[in-house]
Amino acid sequence: MRGPFRRLFIAGIGDGIGDDIARSLLPVIAVAALGAGAFEAGVLNALGMAAFLILGVPAGVLVDRWPRKPVLIGANAVRATAVLTVSLAHAAGSLSLWHLFLVAAVVSAADVFFSSAHSAVMPTLLAGDQHAVGYARVQAVQSGLAVAAPGLVGVLIAVVAAPVVLVISGMAYFFSAVVTCALPEVRAARPAGPSGFWAEARHGLLFTLGNPLVRPLMCSVALVNAAGMWGAGAKVVYVLNALRIPVDQVVGLGAVSAAGGLAASLMATSVTRSFGIGRTKIMASLAGAGCMVLVPAAPALGLPAVFWVGLSGFGWSYFVVLTGLAGAGILARLVPADLMGRAMSSYRLATLGVMPVASLAGGFLALLAGEAPVLWTSALIAASSALPVILSPLRTWTTFPSELDVHREAEPPNS
Repeated sequence: MRGPFRRLFIAGIGDGIGDDIARSLLPVIAVAALGAGAFEAGVLNALGMAAFLILGVPAGVLVDRWPRKPVLIGANAVRATAVLTVSLAHAAGSLSLWHLFLVAAVVSAADVFFSSAHSAVMPTLLAGDQHAVGYARVQAVQSGLAVAAPGLVGVLIAVVAAPVVLVISGMAYFFSAVVTCALPEVRAARPAGPSGFWAEARHGLLFTLGNPLVRPLMCSVALVNAAGMWGAGAKVVYVLNALRIPVDQVVGLGAVSAAGGLAASLMATSVTRSFGIGRTKIMASLAGAGCMVLVPAAPALGLPAVFWVGLSGFGWSYFVVLTGLAGAGILARLVPADLMGRAMSSYRLATLGVMPVASLAGGFLALLAGEAPVLWTSALIAASSALPVILSPLRTWTTFPSELDVHREAEPPNS
């Protein structure tokens, strides 16, 4: 790995730990410590992604205008401060559900700027075929950390309260911010296209929606994310209350799920080489949907429910990561460097912006019909994520066509 990419890679370790712990603990704290139901858990999950829907496109314009390293550092500092307030409020005896809602919203806003800047920086530090290897390495390390983090958290919350464990998340975000300080500044040249804030925003949005290869990728990922968030709040309540799996085991099962992602990140290159990009994406989407049905079906399957929940989490994570890494870096190789921030933000407007909508809709359905129907419909949404690939030129791809790489003449920095 080149020097700048290596620094970004190490910073991603802290960011991954911070995200894994915060995202796994906030819903658990809401349900187990504050008595939240499926709808409240759905609202919390929605707030955790809402900023991608509201701020996604404007953030992309700003990231293309601003130096990107300070954006990465500032976003990590904001997230660290936000999650640490939960621990402080718990210690003071004043923690409330509204506090968690606010923290989720603040972390979500910082996530928008961080992910936009990170997506814009990473392709500039890689070239050509390095994209696939680089993205796979990042995913492998993040998945490996995600295996260890929930297991450790599960042990810790058996000893101390879950809000106290969030201190680890805050420290991890601060670590990422410190390492990011060593990155060189990478800032794309201002585009020669339309100028003005909203003209630039519209340019990025139209590029993303209009590109016949970006659009099916975006729609497929959006459906995968919608499936996960549609049932996220209902799953926590169903597993804790209906299946009666203890809190520490629920958090520990996060390690099992993450192990699936780790396995996929290690196998993705060879699997994609064997089956091709298109077929891998299609098969992984359908198989992931099959794994999702194991949770609502657990009471009828004979073995202890914790086994089926663990198997479901492992399989879902495996196939989600596999479909994501099949042809990793495709988007980065289709988007010009001076459009990267806006295009990536527009892409996330759809792929991540759908998540709060799905979370709220799933939570509302849980109020009307219960948690189990929500979990069954999640699997149907997951299966539909194969359709955009089936209906696009991507279905015939075995490898990325090198003639489509808009960066093939560019070289990343050496130090």
